[in-house]
Amino acid sequence: MEHLVHVLIPIAGCAMIFGIVYVVITASNRENMAMIEAGMNPKGHKANRHSKLRIALLAFMVPIGILVGNLTHSIFGMDAEPAAVVFAFLFGGLALTATYFIEEDRMRKFGEEE
Repeated sequence: MEHLVHVLIPIAGCAMIFGIVYVVITASNRENMAMIEAGMNPKGHKANRHSKLRIALLAFMVPIGILVGNLTHSIFGMDAEPAAVVFAFLFGGLALTATYFIEEDRMRKFGEEE
């Protein structure tokens, strides 16, 4: 019986991942079809032009926050896991704030619209 569980868990995980991907793709397709029926251009509908900047800053700053949290553990003797989580959120918030100010500056300089 225990052997059966070890076999069924990966199969169920793969089925769940397939189901999530299928739902996301079909929802996107339905949204595009609804936009075409309404006379809109589905290619002109983009999420956010600055999302790459936001993701890049988050991907850069959160690991730095984890590193700073681990350094505070070794230097100041704080607990490692809470310090790493707190500094990861702190540096993630700093990254989002920096993204906001960079976007505002870019809009002011170049007159870009959202």
